[in-house]
Amino acid sequence: MVVGVILVLCGLGIYVAQQQEDAAAGRTAAILLAQLEDKTLPAEPQPEDDGHVPADPVLPEKKYMGYTLLGSVSVPSVGVQLPILDQWSEDMLKVAPCRYTGSISGGNMIIMGHNYKSHFSPLRQVKVGAEVEIENTVGKVFRFRVAKIEYLHRTDGENLPNPAYPLTIFTCAPGGLERVVIRCEAVSY
Repeated sequence: MVVGVILVLCGLGIYVAQQQEDAAAGRTAAILLAQLEDKTLPAEPQPEDDGHVPADPVLPEKKYMGYTLLGSVSVPSVGVQLPILDQWSEDMLKVAPCRYTGSISGGNMIIMGHNYKSHFSPLRQVKVGAEVEIENTVGKVFRFRVAKIEYLHRTDGENLPNPAYPLTIFTCAPGGLERVVIRCEAVSY
């Protein structure tokens, strides 16, 4: 009986911690998105030449709050609008969706994001044909349409890149054993 109570309390503690992490991620992503939407706010000063080469020439980078932003991703049919960070790490994913690999200009961009309610959880309800937009930091919009939805095992990273689709977005399915993979075809660049 005591062990059962301890397990329930541990589970409750984990749940509360995850909810707090989700809320913090949502707040930070909202601040970054507001920075992207307000074109009058200056980005942080950039060094003259630090040797950094941007990942994609059509997605100019903008630094803010120590993060490098590429723009935003929007899936209006499920209410998703979030900033995109230039590279991924576990810490970066706790802030906003990230470029996993590839580029818009190369026709092979992959964006990943956590399954937080405030991030990519709504993607589980997206339908084939839904509109997806990537807006860069200077306001240029790249339009896509969902062409295919797949579920891949969480360790099946080699099948994430797919040259038939210029944009792929993925997140965890509930339980974390699978990835929801949204394949998109280009509508307009």
